[in-house]
This record gives sequence, C-alpha cells and structure tokens, in this order.
Amino acid sequence: MSMNHGRLRCRGGRSRCRAGLGEAGQALVEVAIALPILLALLVGIFEFARAYNVQQVITNAAREGARLGVLPSTTEAEAKQRATDRLAEANIAGAVTSVTWTCSSPCETGSAVSVTVVVDHTFLFIGPVLALISGSGTGTFTIALQSTSTMRKE
Repeated sequence: MSMNHGRLRCRGGRSRCRAGLGEAGQALVEVAIALPILLALLVGIFEFARAYNVQQVITNAAREGARLGVLPSTTEAEAKQRATDRLAEANIAGAVTSVTWTCSSPCETGSAVSVTVVVDHTFLFIGPVLALISGSGTGTFTIALQSTSTMRKE
C-alpha cells in the first residue's frame, strides 16, 4: 500500500491538494470579516483626532480672546472678534459657534474676564454609524465642544 502524503488524486490524473483550496477560501472569509472592523477603527481614530484638534483650537481661541479682553483699552466686541478670528484661521468658522464674554460691570482692573467658545462639531465619516447606535437616525452625529478661559483685567 502506498502512502499519499496529503495529496489526493483527481480525475484526469492531475494531483491537487484540496486542503490548500479550503485554506484560501477561509482566508478570504477572515479578511471579509476583519477588514470592515479595522477600517471602522481606523476611521474612528481619525475622527476623534480631528475632534481633539478642534478642541485645542477652541481652547486657544478662548485664551486669545481673554488675553485681549484683559487689556485696559479693549472692548467686549474686540475680544469676541479675536476669538472668532482664531476659529476662522483654523477653518472652523463655518460651524455653529458661540463666543460669550463675562466680566463684572463695570469691568475694572482686577475683575475677572471670561471668554467661552462653543463649537458644534459634526463627525463626518463615523457620524452615520454613531447616529444609528444613538437612535437619532439623522445620519449625522454632532457634539458641542466648549472651552472657557478666565483672566484678570489689567
């Protein structure tokens, strides 16, 4: 009796390892299952990195507005405009933004000046998935990013 050593004879005299054909199909199924999960993870990393970047810009805009607002001859409108300009420089001007100023009236030396910046950030790619999970069903997922900076009036 001869040993076949893992090879099977097919019709027509051709020898082919059927175990190799099954492994190729199995690998294809594994890739088909794993690839969407990996792509979703990668897109999620990029989306949350962009949201973190926007948060840093918002923090800087609030700080810039407060810093200008504490100068002796600066008005509320100038401080708000400085914060809005910083958002525009980072291409965040198209989003829904709110810049508020808080200073005890009259705004004298030593008074606390607070500038708050709020931006509605929409997730572009992973938003529809998050909307399905949250149940909103609109296809967009928006969060409000906020930062407040408080300084003493000079």
